[in-house]
Amino acid sequence: MTVEDLIQKTDTLPPAPEVLPKLVKIMKDPDTDSNDIVQLISTDAAIMAGVLKLSNSGAYSPPSPVTDLNDAVAMLGIKEVYRIVNLVSSGDYLDGALPSMDIGKGSLWAHSLAVALIMDQIANDVCDMDGLPYTLGLLHDIGKLGLHLGCGEQYVDIFKKVETERLSLDKAENETLGFDHALAGSKMLEEWSFPEEVYMPIRYQYNPQEAPEEHRQLAGALHLANWGAAVIGCNDGRDSWALDMIEGAFEIDQSALEIAILNAREKLEHARQALNVGEN
Repeated sequence: MTVEDLIQKTDTLPPAPEVLPKLVKIMKDPDTDSNDIVQLISTDAAIMAGVLKLSNSGAYSPPSPVTDLNDAVAMLGIKEVYRIVNLVSSGDYLDGALPSMDIGKGSLWAHSLAVALIMDQIANDVCDMDGLPYTLGLLHDIGKLGLHLGCGEQYVDIFKKVETERLSLDKAENETLGFDHALAGSKMLEEWSFPEEVYMPIRYQYNPQEAPEEHRQLAGALHLANWGAAVIGCNDGRDSWALDMIEGAFEIDQSALEIAILNAREKLEHARQALNVGEN
């Protein structure tokens, strides 16, 4: 089976998200205003409800109840509402258990959110689009869902390689399947109409040095943020230790990275309390 075959197995893969790819494209437009954001979010009742719920949670503690999207944007700003839409939307895809990988309910979402929070602190200066690093962090492991649904039975052999040959998960996937979850996720996101600014860094997260130059820094930041999430204990599953760290993948001051990781841990707890992220 090729990665293209996997993507075509539409009976097993979840339906494409409607709002988030469009929102990413809107955010790329420098002329975007709050009306554009509100109009798009209003087309999805579930996402709109999630935005209002989180806006009224202890994570933001508004001085008065937020009753509509205009209030949310006025209080939090476009970028923060964009983050919330990312968080609410990704939960539909990442909150479930992946038994083939020994990933429990909520664990993949919590890990992805930790990566997003680190990315939001270390990588915003290397791209032109507000919020893009956060999106990359949340979606970087979406390919694990695709592989679990499309060829989960193969993970018996994949984890045998991980554990007996001491391979990283992506290398064991490549040896067994001919592709890894990074490529699978990239192809899924491309199929779902996300722009290449999203799916290309995700494709190269394990080998950022091979990414096209325009995507290399974000791929490197993603590589580092994935490691940072593991440092704070957000890397569940049988592959929790199976990470290869590439030195120099992303240039950052050590103290700045440590602060980003500590801040991410604190913000992750707020998100868990507000939306039950990562709780079984």
